[in-house]
Amino acid sequence: MKTLLRRVINAWILWRFDRRLYRAHPQLRDRAQAIKAARRSHRKTKPLIDEQQEEMTRLLKAGL
Repeated sequence: MKTLLRRVINAWILWRFDRRLYRAHPQLRDRAQAIKAARRSHRKTKPLIDEQQEEMTRLLKAGL
């Protein structure tokens, strides 16, 4: 029971964090959706993931 509650709470916290982040920086959401679409169609995701990581690093250095 504790494990189930922990999973639900963690999922909710992560969802809220993503939601706030994507509202502030919608380009991150667009890129995440592009990565999902590439995975579904079996295309290469490395360039998209690298772009996403560079953008996140830039935001973190800028103080988000």
